[in-house]
Amino acid sequence: MAQADAAERLLNLIIALTHAPRRMTRDEIRDTVDGYTGRPRGAIPDEAKKSDAAFERMFERDKDDLRRMGVPLRTVTDPLDGADIGYKIVAADAAMPALDLTPAEVAVLGLAAEYWQGATLGDDARLALTKVASHTPHQVSEPMPFSALSTASRDATSLFVDAIHERQCVRFDYTSTTSGYSRRNVEPWRLVVRGGTEYLVGRDVDKDQTRTYRVSRVHGTVKLTGEPGAFERPEVVPSSIFSATAGGTAILALRPESGYALRARATALDTIAARELAVESASIGVTAAEVANEHVPGEWELFSVRYEHLDLLRDEVLSLRGGAKVVHPEALAASVVDFARKALEVARG
Repeated sequence: MAQADAAERLLNLIIALTHAPRRMTRDEIRDTVDGYTGRPRGAIPDEAKKSDAAFERMFERDKDDLRRMGVPLRTVTDPLDGADIGYKIVAADAAMPALDLTPAEVAVLGLAAEYWQGATLGDDARLALTKVASHTPHQVSEPMPFSALSTASRDATSLFVDAIHERQCVRFDYTSTTSGYSRRNVEPWRLVVRGGTEYLVGRDVDKDQTRTYRVSRVHGTVKLTGEPGAFERPEVVPSSIFSATAGGTAILALRPESGYALRARATALDTIAARELAVESASIGVTAAEVANEHVPGEWELFSVRYEHLDLLRDEVLSLRGGAKVVHPEALAASVVDFARKALEVARG
């Protein structure tokens, strides 16, 4: 509670010193800023002295904390009386200088902001990205609805973290490749990233079995159920609970200066290599070559990307907002088009 009180007092002090029309003296701060105790009325000299000393210690600590946090606290002396000292925070002193970010750096910030969209820090992340990008020649494009992820996984992650910490059961709707859409009651143990995919590991309460759940397949709102401390988490989660996934290889066409995360794990292809890979996959054959010949020169670059889950790659392609085109496989291309069409229909009402 003391830490919360100190944080609230610091915030009150920042607000007061920022919005004060002029400097504030120590006495004014003590009398008007919430969190400080004024001089007790009718106190005997010893009590008043102790109260003054307590305020001085607290205020000195608060000044040190503000400066340690980078708050530009000014000490302003009265020009007519050098012993009359006051304090002021000038907001302009804290203004961040203009940043000249490259397209790649803005893309990384954009990806982070998109991931946190809708979560606790979503508005702050988007606002920060807008402010940073406004000082660069590279504008931030408008997000397409549901582009980064097709589920509520960003909000689910933060709730799972809380539930794991509190050892509290969770209830959520989930889509499985085997059992379809169902409601799950789970004791959450760990959040694990495997092959670029985020999983929740825990015990299915209804089936009394250890299960893994892909966070991207969680739908709706995750609800905390029961009381905190309701179960014990195992110290080690066996790797055997992760079943091997066959996955596949996709051919993507990326626009220059886009898809940096994809490029980092992909292999660059030329038109001939793309044609050969498509033929080896016994799928669309010449269609890959036709798309490559038509779009690659000067506009698109071809890449081969290995994936474990087709729907996760679809979400990644959608998040690039037209910066990526699926050449192969056809199922992935059709899924991207279908999701984009539905998102636009929702956006248009």
